[in-house]
Amino acid sequence: MPALVAAGHAVVATTRSRAKIEGLRVLGSDAVVLDGLDAVAVGEAVGRAAPDVIVHQMTALAGMGGNLRNFDRHFATTNELRTAGTHHLLAAAAASGVPRFVAQSFTGWPNTRTGGRVKTEQDSLDGAPPDAQRQTLSAIRYLERAVTHAPLHGVVLRYGLLYGPGASEKFAGDDPRREVPAGRGGHRSLVVRPRR
Repeated sequence: MPALVAAGHAVVATTRSRAKIEGLRVLGSDAVVLDGLDAVAVGEAVGRAAPDVIVHQMTALAGMGGNLRNFDRHFATTNELRTAGTHHLLAAAAASGVPRFVAQSFTGWPNTRTGGRVKTEQDSLDGAPPDAQRQTLSAIRYLERAVTHAPLHGVVLRYGLLYGPGASEKFAGDDPRREVPAGRGGHRSLVVRPRR
């Protein structure tokens, strides 16, 4: 966000938490408290902002941690934001004439298990994910298809695990407690960490 502001863009950031408003303002944006699952509120916020582009980053990942054996249950709200939230944002974009839309997706475990380990947005998603990840992968599929088939310029970026030291080690190497569904053949995703 600071890079956008420094480049002269006016940014309106949303958060579900009133406590985060001041932090967003310090970064140089206008800030709005918004529930991404409230279609009317989303439409009103987009209408007021009148943006040239919507950047869809809505998730409910903060503080998840813990055992991910019940993967879909842990990602239930994020999955709703990827489906209903995406639908609301795209409807608001259409109603307000927003020409461009960028959405956050994810790479790693959702990718097909064929070919090399390095994947791009053009590589297909896994056709047969582990049972514990089916709903989450379905939500990712929905988001990607909805954005790229919408009547605007839609772009989907598949993010990796880029959250810094201590945040993603459980996703790399051995997982002796089996907290993360590994999929067929124990396939592990590439984890990118910043240099120390």
